[in-house]
Amino acid sequence: MASGGRSQVWEHFTKGPSGTVTCNICTASVSQGSGSLKFKNTSNLWAHLKSKHKEMYEKRQKEAQPTTSSLMNMTQPNLKQVLEKTTKWTPNDPRTQEMDKLLMEMIATDILPFTVVEGAGFKRVMAKAEPRYPLKTDTFFRAKKMDEIYTGVVNKIKKLLSVENAGNIISFTTDCWSGSNEALMSLTAHFIDKNWKKVQLVLNVKSLSQSHTGQYIGETFLSMLEEWEIDEERVMLVLRDSGVNMVKGMRLVEMPDLSCSAHILHLAINDGLSSQRVVVDILAKLKKIATHFNHSVTAQQRLSKIQEELGVPQHSIIQAVQTRWNSTLHMLVRMIEQKRAITAYASDHGHFSCLSAEEWSIASNLAETLGPLEEVTLEFSREDSSTSCIIPCLAVLQRLLESEGPTTRGIQTTRKFMLDSLQKRFAKVKDAKEVVLACALDPRYKERPLVPEILVKVKTWLKEAMETSPPDYATQTPSEETDPKRPRTEDQVPSLLDSLYDTVLLPSTSEAVEPEGIIEELERYFREPVIDRKSGNPYDWWKHNTNRFTRLSVLARQYLSCPPSSVASERVFSTIGNIYEDRRSSLKGENAEKLCFLYYNLPLLDWSY
Repeated sequence: MASGGRSQVWEHFTKGPSGTVTCNICTASVSQGSGSLKFKNTSNLWAHLKSKHKEMYEKRQKEAQPTTSSLMNMTQPNLKQVLEKTTKWTPNDPRTQEMDKLLMEMIATDILPFTVVEGAGFKRVMAKAEPRYPLKTDTFFRAKKMDEIYTGVVNKIKKLLSVENAGNIISFTTDCWSGSNEALMSLTAHFIDKNWKKVQLVLNVKSLSQSHTGQYIGETFLSMLEEWEIDEERVMLVLRDSGVNMVKGMRLVEMPDLSCSAHILHLAINDGLSSQRVVVDILAKLKKIATHFNHSVTAQQRLSKIQEELGVPQHSIIQAVQTRWNSTLHMLVRMIEQKRAITAYASDHGHFSCLSAEEWSIASNLAETLGPLEEVTLEFSREDSSTSCIIPCLAVLQRLLESEGPTTRGIQTTRKFMLDSLQKRFAKVKDAKEVVLACALDPRYKERPLVPEILVKVKTWLKEAMETSPPDYATQTPSEETDPKRPRTEDQVPSLLDSLYDTVLLPSTSEAVEPEGIIEELERYFREPVIDRKSGNPYDWWKHNTNRFTRLSVLARQYLSCPPSSVASERVFSTIGNIYEDRRSSLKGENAEKLCFLYYNLPLLDWSY
């Protein structure tokens, strides 16, 4: 049968416009048996083909015969085949075990309650998708399958943490969190692997059973290291918040630690925002406006109508949140965008006092100042960021807050207090050995942001580090040289922050010291141009230049592994909050720890363990 249900015989005949049928082989006219369309058939066409063109007729008849395989497919299934399609798989069937594994991974990575497998909707889907799968209870996944998968992932993570892969040095972040039912302590690991890839792992979300004293926090930290078979000597740096107990805990167990840069920046910015009365009053007015719209559906509907009439973007009003300083910036930007709509609303409906023209001008200037500060906050919070960015960021912010111009009018006091607070709060951080060496060993910055007296310390610290650092042969692999210079594209307009970075990263004018040993290598490294701050990847640069700087590359792999903040640990607690939702409010801390661990690490391992 030809495609579309048309007889194969028509491949040898053509129907003309008048309805006559002509043989394509001998051009003879052949009748279809009736003048009526309803009773026409192809019998005469086949008869003509058989009598006049027998060879072609036999060929077509042979092609029309069903094959043995098609006849077999048309036969009814036997009892075994029927049972195969309807019989439930056994618990030990590999297909059952694979489905169990996939469902547990789904529960962990999608943050679903275990009881999802008991739901009527889930059972209907499984009955349709794979009726042979024997459904399991939530207890099976909670008490058995989760532990099996957790154990497999733990073993894979331990291999990643081995000296052969992670090197001799690992950095960590840690933080504490208290919920309604549990108190937890997080631990994340950060290192550069043998392929110069920066890796971040969530190791623990440990349930705390005692008061959060410094001693208990320190002991818990050591117990987590021991659980992962990590020697204390491998700890490069521990990033933590500035809480008294956390600081004391790290000091008691003699761990090299550093305050979270994002948290310090948050405090310094808040110091500035609270220092000037006019700024405090403006922010209070804007918060009151935001509260009005966020608490009233009617107000939102009225505002939306005004936005449409004025041609203003139909965006919601943003409220500032005390725990995130950049929400204040987002509120300012949105209020300025909606200035006309808010003013019109206040005129028509009242409920709040709108800002004066002078106050709107100050709010605009404040947003201009806070914009670059948010860029630095995001730089501190990125997963691939290193402590190397701290000193350059501080140098840029200092220049930003010291500058004066039309956009600083009305907020000079705020900027001055912000600058003073930054210098005071970061005083110890910017002089820390781990921070300074990370900056010097980052090909985007090198010695450019460092003052001469600190540069002298760099050389001393590098000599000491080479003497005390064990050899790290994983970094000494063959590589090809690459051009370290990656210029910015011509059509890219530099922002204010970019321009300030360009000034900070100008070549140093300090006199060179007579090179010797690692210092010779350092001077040669410093003489090369820095790579582009935005497009350049320091880890790729070192990967391709390891053989050219064999000593420095060992140290670069260690010092560039440190993150600038403890945001990684704080993000873990955001996930914990989602895990402890209403449907899982009674979840045990141990199970929450395992779910959080799997949530982060299963995708990292690409579900292969």
